[in-house]
Amino acid sequence: MRFASTVVRLLVFILPLGMTSVQGEELTEEIVSEMAGKLVEDNVVDGLSVGFLQGDRYGTYHFGRTSRSGRQPNNLTVYELGSISKLFTSLLVADAVVQGKIKLTDTIEADNKAGIKLPSYQGTGISWLDVCVHRSGLPRLPGDYQPASMNDPYRNYNSNEASKFLARHQLARQPGETQEYSNFAVSVLGYMIAELNHSDYETLLRDRIAKPLRMDDCTVTLSDAQKKRFARPHHPVGKGVQVWNFADLPGAGGIRSTLKDMMRFAKATIDPPDGPVGEAIELAWKQHSPADQSGSAMGLGWMIHPDGMTRWHNGETGGSHSIIVVNRELKVAVIVLANTAPGDTVDQLAMELVARTVPSHSPRDQPTEPDPSDANLERLVGRYQLAPTFVFDVSVQGDRVMVGITNQPTQEVFSDSPTMWSYRGVDAKLEFHFRGKGPAYALTLHQNGIKQKAKRIRD
Repeated sequence: MRFASTVVRLLVFILPLGMTSVQGEELTEEIVSEMAGKLVEDNVVDGLSVGFLQGDRYGTYHFGRTSRSGRQPNNLTVYELGSISKLFTSLLVADAVVQGKIKLTDTIEADNKAGIKLPSYQGTGISWLDVCVHRSGLPRLPGDYQPASMNDPYRNYNSNEASKFLARHQLARQPGETQEYSNFAVSVLGYMIAELNHSDYETLLRDRIAKPLRMDDCTVTLSDAQKKRFARPHHPVGKGVQVWNFADLPGAGGIRSTLKDMMRFAKATIDPPDGPVGEAIELAWKQHSPADQSGSAMGLGWMIHPDGMTRWHNGETGGSHSIIVVNRELKVAVIVLANTAPGDTVDQLAMELVARTVPSHSPRDQPTEPDPSDANLERLVGRYQLAPTFVFDVSVQGDRVMVGITNQPTQEVFSDSPTMWSYRGVDAKLEFHFRGKGPAYALTLHQNGIKQKAKRIRD
């Protein structure tokens, strides 16, 4: 059972994003087709749609099928967005701030039909900001949650059930203290921001975001016409599964949309339009929570790469997967929507496409690394696990040390010493730990002032 990709808290993106030197590669139909088409050819996904923005250039491409009849996807094919819904929920919070209805630091309070009242810890309540940056202290899912069906697990869990759980739930720590990704908290957030506006979530989404950005198919409940364009979810390939429904709590995973709509959202994110929705987009884009040992820096809903310029979010339901990555400085965005839930493979496609657009240092700019000949490079080779979905895969190609990471392209690292190796173009290092003359038993990732240790695992 999935709600969002479990890698979401630990994904680090060891990519040289934001460097200023040799120009990055231009994305083309040939590049996208080669990389995305392979996912269909290898039976990883049934169908997917890929879009990119790169400066004034853009492209949308479609692969595979969206239904048993063999219908092919297009710009108007409707997909489940999964946890990308959280970006829109956070944007609705930003919109309320722009309108002067709330402050981000206000405790979440609103008269509501379900009687929801969020708990506090030693007098400190949960703020709108706390939930948007996953620091509310609420659990990933409510403790009393019992899925109605494993095929459609959230269809019966509504605001009344949430209210009952929150009335007896005690926070274990102060809100704002630690990042813990919470689908439940954002589901409640969506309900509360709608109640604050005397609306329901779907109507508020349409009036405050979808209409101003001309996102005609960004919705929760599909019309008859939209149902005909819907990409049937699959897991695994070839096996159709149930669409997920979210009662009156769709804010964490219940939005559906098209590539056309998401391209418009990406364009507005890179260059916000005039007016309230543009101001809300700008507020959501800003960093509101720093990185620490518990998680990455965050905007409102957005995960922030250590370069400070790249934002991203992914999502997965029982049979769909989605991801959006945006870099304002490069004026680049990549969106991938798939009607199959293959785990992190779709994320890797989006990241590799973004990586191709990133400038790289010219040879004369490269620092000279120490000669690694005094180190037995084979001692570094192996797999090191930071988390179940975050594994470093270290290999040696000739005299080059290459490191792959779950969801990310393989890159070369360069020797500072026999135990310390650096990436190029991003402030990140890998420190290998040894006992005696055997292979490294662990490595430590040094990045953004944070140290994270990964232990060697068996192949």
